[in-house]
Amino acid sequence: MSPPPTPPAPAPPTDPDAERRAVLIGGAVFLVSGASLVVHILTGAPLWALLAALVVGACVAAARWVWSLPEARAEWVAKVRAGFVVGLVATGAYDLARWLLVQVGGFHLSPFKALPFFGEALLGGLGDTTARTAVGIVFHLLNGVTFGIAYAVWFGRRSPWWGVPFALGLEAFMLALYPGWLDVRSVQELTQVSIFGHVVYGLTLGFGTTWALRRTTGTTA
Repeated sequence: MSPPPTPPAPAPPTDPDAERRAVLIGGAVFLVSGASLVVHILTGAPLWALLAALVVGACVAAARWVWSLPEARAEWVAKVRAGFVVGLVATGAYDLARWLLVQVGGFHLSPFKALPFFGEALLGGLGDTTARTAVGIVFHLLNGVTFGIAYAVWFGRRSPWWGVPFALGLEAFMLALYPGWLDVRSVQELTQVSIFGHVVYGLTLGFGTTWALRRTTGTTA
């Protein structure tokens, strides 16, 4: 008679501190594009070099503290997927909302003034205006998507209304840095347009992420 099958080994106990660290770092690694822009504006260091260095550091951190934990990895991947799609949609809603407000409100501010500045910061003296604007659009979309992923990792299982304070936190950094960097003539217009856009971004992000995660995993936020 064959011996009875060996029961499977019990799963190792989970470490709450490791799981919390995985969530914290798993969201923070997607803020590298925004962090590189902040450092560039404050120091003048090349944006491409800052972005490359921070991306490498983010990959190492994610591999060390997120990917090495199977349970945290599965949840992280689900949130990254949801945040990518919803972040892209929220960025489109943000841009559309700002453009509509400028048109309806008769503002003189261009809601897309920062795009060629992004491109110039990445390309330096290379490329013409079209190339700088194209690269700036890509960087703008990168920011919107990665911020959306960071939100999904940190707050995706919470109330969708968390999207608004998250977006307004991004707005605070923008208002602190952009007027001087872009040489904005009307800070009041920039503030009104930017706050409106970020509220729309946050609402789209919050409710979209909640819907996406419920649809993907069948769990409630």
